[in-house]
Amino acid sequence: MLKFILNTPRIRELTCICMAFGAAWPSAAADLRVAVTENLDYPLNIFDKDRQLKGGLLKEFTDNIAGHIGAKPVYRLYSRRRVDAAVIGGDSDLLCYTSPKWMETPQAVAWTIPAMPQVERVVVLRGSPLPEAFQQDLKGKRIAVQIGYHYALIQALFDSGQARRMDMTDVPGMFRLLERGGADALISSESEIEGYFKNFPDKRHLYQASKKPFSIVQTQCALSYRSRWKLAPVNRAIQRMQESGELEKMMRDYGLSTH
Repeated sequence: MLKFILNTPRIRELTCICMAFGAAWPSAAADLRVAVTENLDYPLNIFDKDRQLKGGLLKEFTDNIAGHIGAKPVYRLYSRRRVDAAVIGGDSDLLCYTSPKWMETPQAVAWTIPAMPQVERVVVLRGSPLPEAFQQDLKGKRIAVQIGYHYALIQALFDSGQARRMDMTDVPGMFRLLERGGADALISSESEIEGYFKNFPDKRHLYQASKKPFSIVQTQCALSYRSRWKLAPVNRAIQRMQESGELEKMMRDYGLSTH
């Protein structure tokens, strides 16, 4: 800062006062563009009436990542069909709650450490025997599943005709089919099961879910190779949340298993 001091007409002094600042003014945080799969609802995503993201497990999780790496989270919605391409192409930086097993070209992105599990369970009508040894207990059953999804544990039953696959386009349709007696069981993730009961709380008493998980996938985040952000800080952010117990608390708050 310059300060000019005028004394008398005969004497004119120029005094330069230099003030050094210990730190520069903080610059605005750069955006962390987070890809959101628009058909994943509660508890993973919570949307307002205009389908704008306002909360949910994944928003809390990625808000925390952004805070740890000094970024501003910006959320972009995509269809399930387009979301992988958005990260691969660099239109978004980060996609969480995904897996190399689910992406056609997993080598096209960088993968974080495992973050949180996706747990699938078998649901039956309350009072029906709960399947536990799935390959044996599901023989001869009509099983409601989502079209296009693969169920490796019992694929041999479907292929041999020992179980009948009932393909449905959405989870509410699977529950309705089971309730009407058109299926003997359904297979879905805990998040989708909880999402259904959130929307239809009066239906919860009609069903029971297997205590034993049908499958567990340790989901990760996919980071675009075209992103300005680096993998190591994102991994450190996830690890801090895991070690502090913060991530486990988030998942339990939404009714999800942590392992």
